[in-house]
Amino acid sequence: MGLQNVDEEAGETTTLVFYVNGKKVVESNPDPEWTLLWYLRKKLRLTGTKLGCAEGGCGACTVMVSNHLAVNACLAPVCAMHGLAITTVEGIGSTKTKLHPAQERLAKAHGSQCGFCTPGIVMSMYALLRSNSKIKYSDLEVAFQGNLCRCTGYRAIIEGYKTFVEDWETEQMLNGNHNEVHNGASNGCPMGKDCCKNIKSSNEKKDESEYIFDKSSFAPYDPSQEPIFPPELKLSSKYDEEYLICKGSKCTWYRPTSLNSILELKNKHPDAKIVVGNTEVGVEVKFKHCVYPVIIMPNCVPEMNNVTEIGDGLAVGAAVTLMDMEHTFKKYIDLLPKYKTRTLVTINKMLNWFAGKQIRNVAAIGGNIMTGSPISDLNPILMSLKVKLNLLSKEFGHRSVLMDESFFTGYRRNVVKANEILLSIEIPFSTRYQYLRGYKQAKRREDDISIVTAAINVEFQENTNIIKDINLAFGGMAPVTKIATKTSQSLIGQKWNEEMLEKAFESLLEELPLSPSAPGGNIRFRRALTMSLFLKSYLSIAKDMSKHYIHEDLILPYHASGGDQFHGVMPKSSQYFELIGAKQVKSDAVGRPITHMSAFKQVTGEAIYCDDMPTAEGELYLAFVLSIKAHAKILSVDASKALQQPGVVAFFSANDLTPKQNTIGPIFHDEELFASDRVVSQGQTIGVIVGENQAIAQAAARMVRIDYEELQPIIVTIEDAIKHKSFYSQYPKTITRGDVESVFDDEHNVIIEGQCRMGGQEHFYLETHAAFAIPKKEDDELEIFCSSQHPSEIAVSVYIEDGHLL
Repeated sequence: MGLQNVDEEAGETTTLVFYVNGKKVVESNPDPEWTLLWYLRKKLRLTGTKLGCAEGGCGACTVMVSNHLAVNACLAPVCAMHGLAITTVEGIGSTKTKLHPAQERLAKAHGSQCGFCTPGIVMSMYALLRSNSKIKYSDLEVAFQGNLCRCTGYRAIIEGYKTFVEDWETEQMLNGNHNEVHNGASNGCPMGKDCCKNIKSSNEKKDESEYIFDKSSFAPYDPSQEPIFPPELKLSSKYDEEYLICKGSKCTWYRPTSLNSILELKNKHPDAKIVVGNTEVGVEVKFKHCVYPVIIMPNCVPEMNNVTEIGDGLAVGAAVTLMDMEHTFKKYIDLLPKYKTRTLVTINKMLNWFAGKQIRNVAAIGGNIMTGSPISDLNPILMSLKVKLNLLSKEFGHRSVLMDESFFTGYRRNVVKANEILLSIEIPFSTRYQYLRGYKQAKRREDDISIVTAAINVEFQENTNIIKDINLAFGGMAPVTKIATKTSQSLIGQKWNEEMLEKAFESLLEELPLSPSAPGGNIRFRRALTMSLFLKSYLSIAKDMSKHYIHEDLILPYHASGGDQFHGVMPKSSQYFELIGAKQVKSDAVGRPITHMSAFKQVTGEAIYCDDMPTAEGELYLAFVLSIKAHAKILSVDASKALQQPGVVAFFSANDLTPKQNTIGPIFHDEELFASDRVVSQGQTIGVIVGENQAIAQAAARMVRIDYEELQPIIVTIEDAIKHKSFYSQYPKTITRGDVESVFDDEHNVIIEGQCRMGGQEHFYLETHAAFAIPKKEDDELEIFCSSQHPSEIAVSVYIEDGHLL
């Protein structure tokens, strides 16, 4: 294979060109560390796109990229935007011109409260409208999988957006949902003529709506009125064919356009990271502060971005996104006999629970494999199938390996050589007597990491329930995705019945012991999950076999439902409210379904939050220095190295405050602002670094050296606190009513004893906590903007007794 030298690549460029809201952006000196979110907010001052979790989990930063894909801007590298078009919430409508229907309907349906998540939700809906001409309710569910809302609740959001669903009322009636309330009005309400919709108060004012919102006031959605795609990008493939190189102080970003080029790069830089969606590496760089000197993006290498049919299966390019793979699999599922596509169906079902749609739109199957997370959603399925991985390098050429017991060699390590790339993955079609099941158990079903994942791939002897071959693969039970080899071997030749089930349980307990000290905890629960997920697959497969070729019940009928997955259903609900009319003066808004004053600004991204305020001249950034110990004495704090860094202005700790100034608390001031002598929790604030910008301050904060002397006990659980008699000073506190002892002494009463555990939680606002303090030159004043629900407490905190500033 002849390899072209990288430096001779045709069309090489170091300048980014992309479009934002229809306007061409040219960036001649891009830094590979810049994210799209940072660029939009800091460079272009488009602050409607919000910074929430910064790791692709909340959806507040959702924008639409090129072919109508919802994407998390917090993870998308700006270098990856070359030749693409980005649409933000500001680009679809505004209060000064005209609201887009996706903005208007959310605002008028009361789907916005604090409004921080709102722009991301609007853009998820907008991307759905642009990519789907006929929306179903299930499309809404998928579209918002990656969007979190902490205060409004999803009902109002769905009530507003289901008005985009064609024939919504007909669809509800066909599904037996006769009591659905539409916008506050009942359809077939059991109250009949007394329904709130039909009652007209005699003192009702004509201008008061009888609906929670009036959908007749909505502007119709007309797809033909949407902004056109930038003609330059539509008519020319110039930017797609350019070899892109972006060089920064810590990293160089390459986007080759041929297979030869990427092999040359990987041979020259064997430690280079190959990045498609940046959904893993982006998080590592942000939160683990990893530095990768060379990053290669293969999105323009054709051989890595195609899905091709190969005899008894499909070869999926390693850079194919999960969403593209899902769409391709759906086409084959519709085309081929059902028995041949069980593998594809199982993978697609798992993809539905794989993060949010924004992640699936950009993340690639190859990245999922090479990352090697022990709680991967897809890897157990791929390993149970023992799929073939096609590898390629300049030095060794082509070779293939199986994704079997030997593929992972340790935590996030595998047999792929440093200078090799993963070219494609061969997914086999299933055979007539082969069944595959994949399961994921997480704390919540959607957009969450797994606790345990499982895949069961079993093939039976022709027309029997005798196991011909079986592979059981589990994630979350070892540092790698693990195939239960011994259990699988012991089950070959067994009948698919309860005797086999018991044998499998015994073997799984022995083969997957899981150390009590294993990361992630929940040891007994995770061990139980391996058995319960296998039981689920046993019941589900037995049901299918009975329908397909056994023609008798292999399981008891009342056990059958145990093999079913839980599925959401269309909402069935009624919402009633009183028409206020003339009972209150018109200026009294309580009880009236009125759109709140900020809603229109929130849906357009025009509402200004603390972190959206323009940068002030001479502005400095404050970064926290946090404890890495749970309970320890502070021996010394050395900020000298941090203070030597360019752009670092100062370091402050408890030594810079009086004891009174250092005392804080929500009600009782019984905590320290900066830990002075000892820390009592991991993450406790010890000091702050002040720098010229966020990156400088946060990097310097990590350089502050703190010496500790660890103390005992370390109290983490309620049991720890009871054992060490660690109680609040008010303990014990008792609330009683009546004679409690007499109730317990009454022999006629039934006493039930047990334990109930409830985890406490601080309020978690989706808005990024921030404060902006501006010293004033006159009268020793300080102007403070803060994301707080207790402004009076903030005002008190910055003064000392004699009235001077802190």
